[in-house]
Amino acid sequence: MAFIATEEIISYDHGLSQSYPLTVLVIMLPQAVIFDMDGLLIDTEKVSMATFQDTCHSYQAAHLAGQYHQLIGRNQTEQQAIFADILPDHIDIQRFDKDWRDLFLDQLRYHVPLKPHARMLCQWLKSVSLPMAVATSTQTAKAEAFLERAGLYEFMDAVIGGDQVQHGKPAPDLYIKAADAIACPPGHALAFEDTYQGIEAAHAAGIAVVHIPDLMPANDFTRQHAVLIADNLSMAAKQLGWPLENMDAKAK
Repeated sequence: MAFIATEEIISYDHGLSQSYPLTVLVIMLPQAVIFDMDGLLIDTEKVSMATFQDTCHSYQAAHLAGQYHQLIGRNQTEQQAIFADILPDHIDIQRFDKDWRDLFLDQLRYHVPLKPHARMLCQWLKSVSLPMAVATSTQTAKAEAFLERAGLYEFMDAVIGGDQVQHGKPAPDLYIKAADAIACPPGHALAFEDTYQGIEAAHAAGIAVVHIPDLMPANDFTRQHAVLIADNLSMAAKQLGWPLENMDAKAK
């Protein structure tokens, strides 16, 4: 990709009889950055999983607690369709869904935890005047509230939630709409994702994507479709040649 950082080796004369190679880091930037939200910028995916498991236990359906992976990256409508497949007939889908979401929201009522280095990355991107957007399966109003509580909303030029598109991830709709909202051609943007569905969505939209695994480890699919895989946002920035270390350490 044209915007990935590259290293150029040149010959430099130190005034001695011999020239020595000098490595020069050339930083190439995308025109914009589009982030997923849950599990990528904010550490809410683990809260969602824990509250789902608690809800399963409260319905005497503890054996379903391990099915959470099916729900990751899906919007509410898609999750309810999954419930129809996995929940016993005696459990009301709408009630189960509401109880789970109420418990989840209660956990995040006053504080939304950040993923490591999320704020520092947003501050650095802002400092170099790169537009930023969020493309999330979460409903827009809820996403904006979470970002506000986490202290990230101020950095975003657009927040596109799952209620704004007909088809959620892995369809490309969210990413296409997010790129359009910040007036960036998809091929000139860079996405950050933590889920397989999100990586597929960004790739289908023609957007290069970085995978930061959260609950979904890297696999052959992500290695094929992601331009970069890193353990966290700071390591991804380092591999891209973005000097986050120049930002205030308090931003971590």
